[in-house]
Amino acid sequence: HSFPSSHATSATAAAVVFGALGVRAAWPLAAAVCASRLVVGVHYPTDVAAGAALGALTARLGADWMRGGTR
Repeated sequence: HSFPSSHATSATAAAVVFGALGVRAAWPLAAAVCASRLVVGVHYPTDVAAGAALGALTARLGADWMRGGTR
């Protein structure tokens, strides 16, 4: 097992990026990926929560950086 969940990290990061592009369908998919990590028993809830937070933060910081540091 790993901390944080890399599946949750990448799914949430993708949802943030696609959400910024106007694709709202990415959020339910990201939530399903996060939930699946718990259902199959490969991660603890803290692993998934930390991965989701890391993915959201990384995607947001990357988007801000791409825009030149301004929101």
